Amino acid sequence: MKTRHELKNISCVVIKIGTRVLTGADNLILTERIDRLAEQVVRLGERGITSVLVSSGAVGAGLGKLGIQGYPRLIPDRQAVASVGQVQLMKIWERAFAVYGKQVGQVLITAEDFQNRRRYVNLQNTFDSLLRLGAVPVVNENDSVAVRELKYGDNDTLSAQVAGVVDAQMLVILTDIDGAYTANPRRDPGARRLSLVENITPSILRATKGKGSEISIGGMRSKISAACLATEAGRYCVIASGEDSRLVDIIEGRDVGTLFLPRSDGMKRRKAWIAFTSRSRGKLLVDEGARDALTRRGSSLLSSGIQEIMGRFNSGDVVDIAFTGDEKTFAKGVTSYSAEDLDRIKGLHSSRIEEVLGHVGPEEIIHKDNLVLLNKPEVC
Repeated sequence: MKTRHELKNISCVVIKIGTRVLTGADNLILTERIDRLAEQVVRLGERGITSVLVSSGAVGAGLGKLGIQGYPRLIPDRQAVASVGQVQLMKIWERAFAVYGKQVGQVLITAEDFQNRRRYVNLQNTFDSLLRLGAVPVVNENDSVAVRELKYGDNDTLSAQVAGVVDAQMLVILTDIDGAYTANPRRDPGARRLSLVENITPSILRATKGKGSEISIGGMRSKISAACLATEAGRYCVIASGEDSRLVDIIEGRDVGTLFLPRSDGMKRRKAWIAFTSRSRGKLLVDEGARDALTRRGSSLLSSGIQEIMGRFNSGDVVDIAFTGDEKTFAKGVTSYSAEDLDRIKGLHSSRIEEVLGHVGPEEIIHKDNLVLLNKPEVC
């Protein structure tokens, strides 16, 4: 049986703080909790551990500041409330860290910043520079402009993606409950907290139906999904209560919240981006020989094994790879050719690429260094 004391090599942690951790019933920011979190982050820094904060609470803070009762139904109203609230939130984070002589840096993100490779790399550089300068990045979705993200997104998923950007070894999700349970503890008095999870099972998902409140967009299901993303990429994940903010205890391996163990040794940041963050622009259907070459021998994908092209995409785009027999995606990768060119050379030997296209190109349609096998369990 694995234990919490196996935590090791933690040099960077992403900490997601939920709306209900930071705001009270009146939607006003609970400054004492932010002060406590800042103190814990500073203590982690003294141990050589850098922290990136993913802070919810902008909408709640905006409601409190504007004196609005109830959650706005219209998207423009929510965006306006988030805009006002984000200013208030950053002022409080800045004041909390100023006590320790620490600077904070605001980073507002949309899903497109992750899915576009160039913007993703720029985001990496921004985080790297902030951490090198000793500042604490405070991240949130750019709710004032991101309509789709504000309506459907959640900061749990965002935090798992941020963990990939900064190559953190651990994701900590602080919420208003002290971990994942065998059932909903608010409804079932027999529910028990899960201290350690090696594999996320369907029974764990069944216990996470519903969401906390209308102001906090995510629920426990979104937190488990974030844990899936984190652990599949080789990271530890902890879901714990944010009321007492025991970050140091978590790092020390104490029995706080629910610890999800990594399912792999992790992967390089570029491959993690391909697997978990990038948006696929099309799909390649391959024959059995190509599938076996990719899955069993770790080979690159060649034109001879491609049978069908689906979608419209350009060279450099990410595409799904599926077996023509069932069309289920088993890999993703960055293609060296457009859909138009691939349609002309599919099924042909690599030696004929120049003859058909009229110019020299790579032998590999997707090089193995730009290809990732998807091995996520069904529940994730």
